[in-house]
Amino acid sequence: MSHNDESRLAMELELLEAMYPEQIGYDAKSRALKFTAEGAMLELRIPDSYPESGFPDVIGASDAQKNDLRERMRSAIRDLGLAEGEEALDAIAASFQSLLDADSASQAAADAANSSPATDTPASSKTVIIWVHHLLALSKRKLALSPASLCGMTKPGYPGVMLFSGPAAAVTEHVNTLKTQNWQAFQVRYEEAELWAFEHASGIREVEPMAEVVKRIQDEKRREEFLKAVGIK
Repeated sequence: MSHNDESRLAMELELLEAMYPEQIGYDAKSRALKFTAEGAMLELRIPDSYPESGFPDVIGASDAQKNDLRERMRSAIRDLGLAEGEEALDAIAASFQSLLDADSASQAAADAANSSPATDTPASSKTVIIWVHHLLALSKRKLALSPASLCGMTKPGYPGVMLFSGPAAAVTEHVNTLKTQNWQAFQVRYEEAELWAFEHASGIREVEPMAEVVKRIQDEKRREEFLKAVGIK
């Protein structure tokens, strides 16, 4: 492994640890990278020549119920269409998280279909905060701003942040639509059944810098929750 490869891998691992605090473990001797997420686990073997050539190999993958996900992860990585010679660990970690999220959503839908509530309940509200590796492409920025039924803000750049609040069904639908886009990293860092208030009464606004996003959140407690979600506090 060249000195340049070592430097690039070190920088990539540092970024990955910032993206996923306390979820990343790397053993330099065995070149094994472990990513954990609420009981789920992904383990990769990093080739000596990476990132100059070769791709990480999946040596272990399981969900919180210990179901084997290795073949599904290998297939998901192939679907990423990774370019040799480029860093890929963040994209692989995000792909694993997306696989877990998809399984969780499928299970929730199945549970809902099998349940028979005695009475109808009014539509609930939801607020989510999403952290992405970057938000630069105009197509993604326009898509994030599209739902007229929601209120919130987006912050473009590195990293990108999206904050949506409104009817729970509409928020969930918008988040699922965004997930279908090609992201290097896409993390829902806050999700609660509540409605947030902003300086603007309706719609989603693109706001810069981060300090301005915080300023436009009406409640002081919500500001603290936002800062914690994006890793500033």
